[in-house]
Amino acid sequence: MKRTQRQLDLSLGGAPAKTADGQYSLQFDAPPLPFRLRRSRHDKISLHVDEQGLQVNAPRGMTLPQIEQAIRDGSRAIVGKLAGRAAGPGKLPLPARWQDGARFPFLGRDITLCLDGRHDGIALRGERLHLPLPPEAGEKQIKDSVQGWLQTQAQRVIAEQLAASCRHLGLPAPAWRLSFAAGAWGGVDADGRLRLSWRLIHLSPEEIGSVVRRFLSPRPAAGAAPTLWQDDAAAVPA
Repeated sequence: MKRTQRQLDLSLGGAPAKTADGQYSLQFDAPPLPFRLRRSRHDKISLHVDEQGLQVNAPRGMTLPQIEQAIRDGSRAIVGKLAGRAAGPGKLPLPARWQDGARFPFLGRDITLCLDGRHDGIALRGERLHLPLPPEAGEKQIKDSVQGWLQTQAQRVIAEQLAASCRHLGLPAPAWRLSFAAGAWGGVDADGRLRLSWRLIHLSPEEIGSVVRRFLSPRPAAGAAPTLWQDDAAAVPA
């Protein structure tokens, strides 16, 4: 049997208003939040954010007010997931092969990888990243070493951008963690904790700050609904 799918506008505040075309709209202190409603035989509701936005899978017997409440409970995570999709990483100009001479973006500029076994540690000198590996090092070893260094830099730079943005906006510093998931620059957990992708380190400091401020924008109260979420990771270049 073919499942029906409906496009609704949810705004999480007030009773649903039925329009002439059979759709619904609820006011939400911002533009209405559209979502696709799909009825299923399962006894639990689930939420999923993909390239088309928010999809809600709800049991056939669940009423619209009950669906609205479930989305309200997960609204903080929804906002974060949608923001992450809107500012997703897309196609990053990463090397096809990780080898001596490969070029990749770091803080908005291209740097060149240099295998240099004469030194003990990784060092960035000008536009060259010196990696303490011999010329015969395998591609996986090179990639793992570079990404480990990039993730360390991301932890530092994102923390700095968060602190600066919070000072500018007059907000307290939020709890956050570095995200290793693919498919988005970040998200917001159901408990309000930020997740910010280590791949932000490829962008310029100004672009990183812009993404950080997007996630610091005022959000609805936290709703604890982690079991509602389906996996929404999508592959991006790594």
